[in-house]
Amino acid sequence: MILSAVILALFGAQATESECTMCANSPERMQQAGVVGHGPYLFFTTDSEEISKRIDNKKLMWVETKHFRFGADIKSWKIPVKDKKVYLAELTEFAKAFPHITPKKVKTLDPWMRIHLMAWRAENAYRALMNMFGWEEDPFSQLPAEDVFIDAVENGWSETLKQHWLDSEKRKPGLPQWLGLGRYFGMPMKHEVLLLIKEKEIGTMKRDYIGLLNSHPQRWHNDWRPFGENPVSRSMWFGLATESEKIKHDRHLHNAMLHNVIINLFDAYMLYLYEAPVWMRVGFGHYFTQINDPRYNMYDLDEGSTEFSEDSKEWVKSIKSIVAKKEVLGFVSLGKMRSYGDITFNAHVESWSKMVFMYEHSKEKFAKWILLLKNNPNATANLDAQRSALKEAYGWSFMQADEQWATWVNKLVVPKK
Repeated sequence: MILSAVILALFGAQATESECTMCANSPERMQQAGVVGHGPYLFFTTDSEEISKRIDNKKLMWVETKHFRFGADIKSWKIPVKDKKVYLAELTEFAKAFPHITPKKVKTLDPWMRIHLMAWRAENAYRALMNMFGWEEDPFSQLPAEDVFIDAVENGWSETLKQHWLDSEKRKPGLPQWLGLGRYFGMPMKHEVLLLIKEKEIGTMKRDYIGLLNSHPQRWHNDWRPFGENPVSRSMWFGLATESEKIKHDRHLHNAMLHNVIINLFDAYMLYLYEAPVWMRVGFGHYFTQINDPRYNMYDLDEGSTEFSEDSKEWVKSIKSIVAKKEVLGFVSLGKMRSYGDITFNAHVESWSKMVFMYEHSKEKFAKWILLLKNNPNATANLDAQRSALKEAYGWSFMQADEQWATWVNKLVVPKK
């Protein structure tokens, strides 16, 4: 497998920050903001330069941070009067990374500010999920760097990584021992996000690179295929076009990015080796977006499915109604679901509420529960694995967990409008 061209693109080329209104080609400003550079770099199944050429879009912006690589073609966006308070609070925090901006004076987010803001939001979500999983410090930070994995693809996957492991690798207790484990929530390379405007462009990418004939938002597991080895994990990718999703509000785009990045991070945790339960995936996504802005929800689809038609902005009211009407699915039925097509609107709401409940009941037990599911030596998260993890972490059977959850739901207070 020849990677020389993309390796040069990733490590040999100089970043081009001259057009960025946020970085202003200033190494000091970039360092303070946590910006690594503006490409080119490995991205999706190819690299950032090839993608710009493939979809013939010279306006694509690229930003790399500590854990993410972003690409975006997004328009300037004027902050509505009713949202100014929310944005003032967020931009005040954002200005700690970019102190040259004055939050009170920002009326419009220009494209460069928006991509940097999205990357900053993703980094915040990364830290929040890491803390949610029980880590005060990043347990993956001392694992092999990206160039070690690239070298392993070129010169022998197992031999290179085993030698690095013997020479220098230090793993915190609780991390699995498999060789592919990397720095980025468990993945060898940084997480990737592409935010486009045009439906045609995301459709072209999906068709040409992964053979899917639609323009829906897409999460994708990028892998390597070293010579003589089975495919091995590289990174997690997410892409969408605002046109196809009718996204106009920045908070809507924020939620769409957040929902999918969180699911990718959950999949990546301890390395993406087997499928996590679908109800937990959507539950995590909704957990974060409901906190961020309950006006904008995202619903995952199976390939070839039509748009999800149901929605609600009052999920506490919805889950209380589901329990009152005895329409609860329960942990067993949710745990058996294998595709997004199985998940009705009520199942989305129940999945969200169960993730909130499990975390609020005990943060320590929650972290143990997730670790048991994601560090399963049998490489499965089937119903038996879910039952075993629940019992070991919480001491509950599925029925007991449902009873505890229902009691919690009944005590919830519907927020006032």
